[in-house]
Amino acid sequence: MTTPLSIEVDRDSVAMGDDVHSHTRRISVMSGTTLSSVLAEAAPEIRSRGWSWVAEVDGRTAAVWSIDRGVEMLVEDNVVIADNAPRRIFFRYFLQIDPEWLYRRLVDGAEANRYVLEREYQPIGDRLREEEERRRERELSGRLLGVECSAALRGLGVEFDLHNDRMARFDVFGSLWRVRRMDTMTVTARGENRFLSSIRPVAVAEVWLVAAVGERMRQVRGLSPAPDRLLSHPDLYPMSLGVFREPRWSTRGHPTVQLTGVEAVHAYRIAAGRTIAEVMQILNAR
Repeated sequence: MTTPLSIEVDRDSVAMGDDVHSHTRRISVMSGTTLSSVLAEAAPEIRSRGWSWVAEVDGRTAAVWSIDRGVEMLVEDNVVIADNAPRRIFFRYFLQIDPEWLYRRLVDGAEANRYVLEREYQPIGDRLREEEERRRERELSGRLLGVECSAALRGLGVEFDLHNDRMARFDVFGSLWRVRRMDTMTVTARGENRFLSSIRPVAVAEVWLVAAVGERMRQVRGLSPAPDRLLSHPDLYPMSLGVFREPRWSTRGHPTVQLTGVEAVHAYRIAAGRTIAEVMQILNAR
């Protein structure tokens, strides 16, 4: 009887909060399975269209994988047996680089360097993404943020530039904010991709967003921050510094919250355990 082959599989994290738990796991495949079938079995559990992954087999770039196009081999699709079975498969996240474009570039000999290829693809991707977001806004009735959250933000002075089923983009007193759903996380960034928060569930993220925008509103209007006596004291734990060397904090357990910067933390102290209506009362306090 053929003994199943055990292979270690791991992947990159895709967002703040996704790295809270290890992604390492093991899969079992039968001897005689093709490498492409093994990679399909090992593929990341995050199944978002338009997201690209590069599969490394024992450190060698072997394939591009996406939910859109499946496994596209960059090496010979050999049959896997005990003598040549991979020890480790690692999926590197290549963001929203179009998987077809990425595959063609790698076939043409480009190095699988995410940062170089991301810069090359950026102007193409920016144009295509904007066209798609506008189409979704026109044609789909769903909206990322709930009715109560959207109304509260407008009441605080927010002007929506874009709001569809998966993204909200708006101006907050001269600063552009973006809110996206990335897998199960609601991710908020300001300006040039300065990440503020990554939160689940959605309800907690929406309350935090109202608090964060409200505190910015108070600052612009010359009001002091919400008084400390009204703030909660959730357990937050320090993380490594963010991309811009800003301090970050996270919760442990439920809800999953990662915050960058003291202002984001202050907003969470307003929002934790509260409803949007309760947060609005705090923001209106003198």
